[in-house]
Amino acid sequence: MDTGTLLNVAFAGIAVFGSVLTALAFLAVRRLPTPRMALVAVGFLLIAVQGVVVGIGLFEGGWGDATLLLISAAFEAALLIVLFVATLLR
Repeated sequence: MDTGTLLNVAFAGIAVFGSVLTALAFLAVRRLPTPRMALVAVGFLLIAVQGVVVGIGLFEGGWGDATLLLISAAFEAALLIVLFVATLLR
């Protein structure tokens, strides 16, 4: 299996898994509407969007590796910020 194909499958899996976790988290927010739970749902949404954006970038092939790495790092930094804020909320 080609490395490019493996990366496409991996990021598609991340997007699908992130989408499922996002849906479950937003259902949990409906049952328990707390800001902390909403931030966790937003964190899962960031992971799902990262999987889609990077997956499309890999599939289309128009972006370089450095660009994809930078986009992935930006999404992960945003996720870390969201989770940090979620831990600070009381």
